[in-house]
Parts: sequence; structure tokens; C-alpha cells
Amino acid sequence: MLIHFTTSIKTTLILLLFTIGALNLCASSSSIYPLRVDTIITAKQAVSQSDVFVIPENAKNEVISFQVNSEISYFRISHFAKAESKKIFVDAWLKEKEARKLSTKTDSLRKSYANSSDDQKEKISTLILKAEQRQMALNEEFHALYEKVRNDENQYWQSVSADEKAKFQEKIKLYRDSIQQATAALNKQILPDTITYYNAKPKLIAVVEPVSAIIYKIQVGAYKGKMPETAAKSIKKLSMLRKVENYKDEKGVTVYTTGSLKNYQDAVTMQSQVKLEGIKNAAIAVYNNGKRITLEEARKLNNEPIQP
Repeated sequence: MLIHFTTSIKTTLILLLFTIGALNLCASSSSIYPLRVDTIITAKQAVSQSDVFVIPENAKNEVISFQVNSEISYFRISHFAKAESKKIFVDAWLKEKEARKLSTKTDSLRKSYANSSDDQKEKISTLILKAEQRQMALNEEFHALYEKVRNDENQYWQSVSADEKAKFQEKIKLYRDSIQQATAALNKQILPDTITYYNAKPKLIAVVEPVSAIIYKIQVGAYKGKMPETAAKSIKKLSMLRKVENYKDEKGVTVYTTGSLKNYQDAVTMQSQVKLEGIKNAAIAVYNNGKRITLEEARKLNNEPIQP
């Protein structure tokens, strides 16, 4: 009996030692595992920090006017909620600026084209065509990017609490008010200086809106319904060289024009140029404050001789 009892005690001690060892092994393993997890998390955080979009210096202080929805508007790029939205917006903003520069460039090229020799016109028309193609592509790109940003930001504001939205709206209201106050203060500072400066001149020139604003344009087509194919080709060709605009009059006729001139003689000169450029029926159209009037009325209002 004694031997059996002693053996039982030894067996119990051995089992106890094995149990304690196993517990220590588990404890050691569990202390190592979290260390590896923490290391992985830290690595992920480091990657995400490197991906944070930094607003370019030339755009940081830019005042924008971007409406997300009927309740939310942004006035600075920093107002965007998502980092990815900021990145896409800046890309669209830069493309829009490039498109505007190209528009100014093509207008300048058109003026050069009108006064250039025949051998130069072909080169200039090629430059105009390339610039306009690039401008059209940019217009499509930045409009699509703006729409994506608007949708993404709208989704964000639909998911936040009413309290968070109200806080942001209050922040934007304060910011908008500060812009208006700064603008008003700047205008007050500039206006007296401007008046004093011009009072010192021997002749006072007042910048006022004229009673009648006569604008001469060259009409290159007027169609009710579908434009004939031959006319469409001619106007398309002309639009590569000049800026062609169109509007619909009170009779439902779509009128196509080019140019914006202040006097009759300049209009006659442009009319001749447009005819040489392929629009044989180019005619002079006159507008007073946007309303079309007759040529005789325009020349009387401008105190120009009725006869050329």
C-alpha cells in the first residue's frame, strides 16, 4: 500500500509539472504573437501615411466655389472630407486652368490668322485645330472628374450624423462671411484711392456702362431645324479658325455668328475675311444690348455715316 501511494504521488507530481510547463509555453507563445500583430499594424500605418495627399502650394490658398449638394458647399480645397476627393479635385482644377489658357491661346491664334499671309495661314490653322482638340478633351476630363468628386463627397455627407453636418455648415457660413467682409473692406480701401488718382489727372474719365452697347457680328448661318450638311461642314471648318457662337431667336431659328466688333468698318473687314474663308453668304448682324437691330439703327446710334 505504501509503495502504491508513493507511486501515485510521483505520478501526480509529474502530471503537475507537465501542466505548468504547458501553461508557460502557451504564455510565451501568446506574448510573441501580439508583438508580430503590432509590427504588422505599424507597417500598415506607415504605408497609409505615405499615401496621404498633400495639397500643392499653388492651390492651398485658392478660394473655390464647389457645391456638393443643396446643403453643402466648399470654399477651400481643405474643406473636402476625403483625401482622395482632394486629389481628384486638384487634378480637375488644373485641367480646367489649362483649358482656359488654351481658349485664350486659340483666340489669339485666330486674330493672327486673320492678319497673316496665305502661306502662314495653313500653319496657324493647324495650331488652332490642335489647341481646340486638346481643349475639348480637357473639358470632358475635368467635368467628369468634378462629377466624380461631387458624388463621392455627397455619399460621405449622406452617411454622417445631423450634428456633424450642422457643425460643418456653421464652419462654412463663418468662412463665407469672412470672405465677404474681407472683400468689402478691400473695396473700401481701393475705391477712395482710385478716385483720388483720377481726380489728379487733367481729364477725368468716368468708367460707366454706355446707354447703348452696339455689337457687330458676322452671321454665318441661320437655320430652323436641321442644318444642311454642306453648311455644317463650312461652319465646322470656320470654327477651327474663329470662335463661332449660336443662339435661338424668338422664331425658333438657330443663328450662327462669329466676331464681336464695335464699329461698322471693322465688321465690313471681317465680313470680307469670312467670305474668303468659305462662308459666301456671310452677313453683318447688329445687336444693341443683346437685342438684334437693323444696320441703319446701329449706325445712327453710333453716329456713323449711313453710307459706307
